[in-house]
Amino acid sequence: MQITNLVLDNFSSYEGVNKFDFTVKRDKPIILIGGQNGAGKTSIFTAIKIALYGPLAFGYTGNNAFYSKKIKSFINDKAFQAQSFSSGVTIKIKIKKEREIKYYKIERKWTIVDSKIEEEYNIFEGKHLLEEAEKILFESYILNIIPIDLFEFFLFDGEEVGNIFSSDGYNKYVKNAMLTMCGIDDFEILQHFCKNYNGRNENVEEKALNEEYNSLQQKIAETEQYIHDCETDIAYNEKESEELNTLIEQREAEFVRSGGLPPEEAQKLEEEIFSLDKKRESLSRKIKTFFEDLMPFYIMKHLINPMKQQIKYEEKASIHEYVMNMLSKDYIDSAIVDKTENHEEVSSTIYDTIIKKFEVSSAVVSDMIFDLSKAEMGKLLNLTDVISSFDERSLIAAIKEREDIAKRISSNRQKLKNALSEEDAKKYTDEIVNARHRIEIIGLENQQKQLEIEKLNSEYQKLLSALAVVREKIRSNTQDKHVIDLSTNIALMMERLINSSMTNIRKQLSEKIIENLQQIYRKDNLISVIDISENFKFDLYQKQTFTMIELRALVANVGIKDFYKIIGDKSLNLLCEYFSIGEDDDLETAINFCNDDSEFELYKRIDLNMLSKGERQIFILSLYWAIIQISGKQIPFIIDTPYARIDANHREEISSKFFPKISSQVVILSTDEEITKEYYDIIKPYIAKEYLLTNNQSENKTTVTEGYFFKED
Repeated sequence: MQITNLVLDNFSSYEGVNKFDFTVKRDKPIILIGGQNGAGKTSIFTAIKIALYGPLAFGYTGNNAFYSKKIKSFINDKAFQAQSFSSGVTIKIKIKKEREIKYYKIERKWTIVDSKIEEEYNIFEGKHLLEEAEKILFESYILNIIPIDLFEFFLFDGEEVGNIFSSDGYNKYVKNAMLTMCGIDDFEILQHFCKNYNGRNENVEEKALNEEYNSLQQKIAETEQYIHDCETDIAYNEKESEELNTLIEQREAEFVRSGGLPPEEAQKLEEEIFSLDKKRESLSRKIKTFFEDLMPFYIMKHLINPMKQQIKYEEKASIHEYVMNMLSKDYIDSAIVDKTENHEEVSSTIYDTIIKKFEVSSAVVSDMIFDLSKAEMGKLLNLTDVISSFDERSLIAAIKEREDIAKRISSNRQKLKNALSEEDAKKYTDEIVNARHRIEIIGLENQQKQLEIEKLNSEYQKLLSALAVVREKIRSNTQDKHVIDLSTNIALMMERLINSSMTNIRKQLSEKIIENLQQIYRKDNLISVIDISENFKFDLYQKQTFTMIELRALVANVGIKDFYKIIGDKSLNLLCEYFSIGEDDDLETAINFCNDDSEFELYKRIDLNMLSKGERQIFILSLYWAIIQISGKQIPFIIDTPYARIDANHREEISSKFFPKISSQVVILSTDEEITKEYYDIIKPYIAKEYLLTNNQSENKTTVTEGYFFKED
């Protein structure tokens, strides 16, 4: 099947009638649609889905009020403002039926009747308008070619697809795609029918057994559905949690870009301002003390030595004066009159000697200037010592430090002043807090769902056991055993056929994925071996060299069972071949008692989720490619944000080897930052049509023009 044309009439941001020619050629399978984010690329995929499936596109079984409300949300606002209301989507497709090519046109036009949206739905085969019965057959045929779930599978969103494969339910996603694409789902339906057939009942006992059997079958089906619903809920919750984490990162970045300060950073700035203020006050006191107390003396410090001499002079002069006042010749004479005969001459000599001892030289100073007390002299001399030892460099450093601190305080206060207002900041913080709260709730919900799954699995096993018992009773009591046996044999035959086909498909899928990886991934040892289980769980292995010492240590540390899981079946076969033993023999003993220290090129298991996001996307691209190759079906492949997680080294390989080959029709939705000029030049020879979407944000209007972002030189 291929899409040949798409017409959007007042759909989403597409105002008026917009036409896309999607016809491709064998050597030009690519339709390239460029546009910036929000330009309307995803609306194209939505329009195709609505045109093909109508209400089923949103999970509704018929054209009901919910579907009408959904459609109304996609109608361009301008359509409601026009006197003549017009809106709808039209798609033309071509389908190969056996050897004949058939052309169909599907129209869905919307009108307003009594303020409600009504849909006119027409299908043309060529120019022939299909009747209702023919339309029903055509719809069934479309659902058989591309079931709604499979259509979703072929919208490859580079941003979203990795989330599917990071959850535990990815195996059902792949298995369903393989069953449908390879046509094996029909065998499953026949098998299910035969397994449910339990013959006719002709007595009360058999009727009761039949009712019990049917009841158990229904409970088993309900339990399976409950388990599936729980797993789906967990997957959706994990996706929502990842989206919320992304939202938190975006809002935190926007908060900072808008001038917002986290509370802890604002508090840190305020604490720093307080600490700097205290330090500045201390420096100011030191500087103030100098200017108020020391500066006058510091300016006159060249007079300090003369002043000290003057003080010493005045100190001695005051002592001299005191002695002169307190001592006289008569006093000395009276003291020694009885001690010597020549007392007058002796007393005169003693007096002159004492007075001379306290006499002050007037060589430097001769006048009493200060007339200070003893205490005042001590203070003044102490002050002169302070002035003499004062280091002016420390004062200059203090002044500069105070200036630097003032600048830092001013800068911090400016940051606080420029920060978002409390009201604006609250908008961000509330959204972040709510998102984190929702993540916590999701975590609790998933824990509860996991416990519920464990309980349901236990109940499921009990129901299977009970069903086996009842079925055996029916087999022993029924008069039409051969009918049950026949249906059982058919079911077993279908099971063997399905298992055989799926075994072959799993083998092909493993080989094709690795083959495709080798084409588009430049490293040789990303994935060397893929084991795909019956339920399509992937075990990935890389080549790794082990010594016998390392193998013995690995067995000892993890145990033989986990050892088998780590190295995989292929490594196990190589080791058994080396030791010449069977798979059921004691490999652990063989390894432990081997004295050979040779190296072995084996394989080591890696977790799909341990790959980088880019490597995981390359793996998923290879998987999609392999599914299409194995099925041989030609279905349009639509890829949005093609290089979401791909590094520059691998974009060239994907552009040259993947896009031109994955399908006969490939629709690429890209921005100019993804399919850049370099990659555009690579895929240009394979492009059949190219369109550029431009969105006028003020009017929310998308304009469609031919060509891409880059014009040819």
